[in-house]
Amino acid sequence: MNWNLFGHNLAITCLKKHTDPEIIRHAYLITGPEGVGKRTLALAFVKTLNCTRPKQADEFCGECVTCRQIDAQNYPDLTIIAPEPGKDLRIEQIRSMQQTLALAPYQSPYRVVVVLNFHRATASASNALLKSLEEPPSRAILILTADAAENLLPTIASRCEVLRLRPEPVEVAAEGLEKQFGLTPELARRYAHLTSGRIGASLNLERDPQALSVYEDALEALEEMLPAKYRERLIGVDALLKGKQTPREVAAVIVPAWLTWWRDCLMANAGADVPLVNLEHQTQIKKTASQLEAKTIQELLEALEAALGQIDSYVNARLILENLALSMPRFGTN
Repeated sequence: MNWNLFGHNLAITCLKKHTDPEIIRHAYLITGPEGVGKRTLALAFVKTLNCTRPKQADEFCGECVTCRQIDAQNYPDLTIIAPEPGKDLRIEQIRSMQQTLALAPYQSPYRVVVVLNFHRATASASNALLKSLEEPPSRAILILTADAAENLLPTIASRCEVLRLRPEPVEVAAEGLEKQFGLTPELARRYAHLTSGRIGASLNLERDPQALSVYEDALEALEEMLPAKYRERLIGVDALLKGKQTPREVAAVIVPAWLTWWRDCLMANAGADVPLVNLEHQTQIKKTASQLEAKTIQELLEALEAALGQIDSYVNARLILENLALSMPRFGTN
């Protein structure tokens, strides 16, 4: 694995070249869907720039004091800024960042500021950031992460070195989760499908039992909704959204979970000789598949995939789930 990361070889190759002081830029923009590894790549680049015991110039050891400080986010020349939960990135945070960026490095060649999820910046925060890009301080590096360059001001993206990260193919991600991270083949395949090939999101599921519990609850709710009337389906969505997580965080698990269930349904409908992702639910999946046409299932899958994009674009999460629940076919009476 390059930089101990799975995938993203083109982006890593680019950043390795940029460890050369003659090539390095003052601003970088790393884009991609949530859980694809943007933050991890940014920190790997910071470690490569500052590692005290690299085997070669474009690598990092991961074990020296500097590398460990960066991993723990307590390195004196690194600042990480992110929107507060459920809020936008505010102009006050950008102004504070600019003051930090203007300081001389304490112990390394560069002072680095990483701004996470910059697509959630307010208009005033975005405009304020332009000053740092137009008049960058010497010996300072700014790294932004966002879902897509198109969701930022063109004047911001054009002043950055842009690196676009994409999920791995599901089968490739499953293999990586199994071989590189030690997951069982069953869990690796399940997580890879659930996260559409996003390694970081898969590892978050492995570390967070609550997220996996939401996944299981989502599948059970889906199966309860199939025979239910519209009003009961809306009540089911409301039950899913009750808890400590924000509606968007819940929807970010529920929609992929429903997507895996309906993909299994399409495979069962086609009689494909492949194992289902949700083996524990195969009885209901096969029963549903036998009662639907492939075209109907495909339309549901397209709606779910569109919903994933809407979640990334911060469309109202409750509305997304309610529309999906109401669009599912109904079997029997309740």
